[in-house]
Amino acid sequence: MKTHNNILFFILIIVAMMATFFFIGNFKLNESIRLENEASARINNALQNILVEAKAVSVYNITTNKKIYGKNDEIILPIASLAKIMTVIVGLNGHSREEIVSVSPNAVFQDGDFGIFAYEKWKIDDIAKFTLIVSANDGAYSLAEGDEDFLEKMNTKAKKIGMENALFLNTTGLDLGPDQAGLPVQAGAFASAEDMNLMADYALKAYPEIFSATTIPELTMTSQSGFVHNFKNTNLIVSKIPNLLFSKTGFTETAGGNLTVVFKNKRGEEIAITVLGSTFEGRFSDMEKIVDVLYSL
Repeated sequence: MKTHNNILFFILIIVAMMATFFFIGNFKLNESIRLENEASARINNALQNILVEAKAVSVYNITTNKKIYGKNDEIILPIASLAKIMTVIVGLNGHSREEIVSVSPNAVFQDGDFGIFAYEKWKIDDIAKFTLIVSANDGAYSLAEGDEDFLEKMNTKAKKIGMENALFLNTTGLDLGPDQAGLPVQAGAFASAEDMNLMADYALKAYPEIFSATTIPELTMTSQSGFVHNFKNTNLIVSKIPNLLFSKTGFTETAGGNLTVVFKNKRGEEIAITVLGSTFEGRFSDMEKIVDVLYSL
């Protein structure tokens, strides 16, 4: 009987200890959730009080897989040259990474002079980099040239990675028209701000060595033909964003000023931010304000 009582007493002690550990663990979990919710509320309040020119803003915590803040972030808007992110993704997927591409006269004929010569030979990775850094339309054309299904692949890829509101009508994001029929100017690519953060996250994970080049203020590159080029980043605030991992600009008269970045905050969390429908200068000031809030909170 004494032995039996000792066993029962021992079992009761174990049960009591387990209950105590469960209570402590549950308390810590609830406390952690409470603190996280309070932090989210502080961030939302801070971001809501920021005056921005952008029509839409989306902030997404890649590390915790959680939406932080959104303003019209599900509305479909023109994205301009942010479309080149998908052009590079599909272009890299469709070419051997060791491939050398000769830039055609048709590519050089595209809108804008980025210093590339007709028949100049480039490594495919280098074309991808300068296409992103200076938003080069000839680079985007070169990545897609010869593939009649390229646009279809861009739109299919967008749906696969969850970009439900994306539509690519060309590879550059440049405005279309007006044409001879007198139709109005139309944007070349559409998506939501939320979609853009998804695309940036995917791009950075799929090709980190390519998309990380977008954090450099300027890059000097030599083509396989031996010509040296200096490419200056279209994102004028790359040096002002702490721990920047990725950035891409976009601007047309139809779309206004757009900008997507990924950076690390003080806690080492990767944060994606997109502003759409701002102005040429406003996209940069909008982004600086948002980053300043997110980095310290």
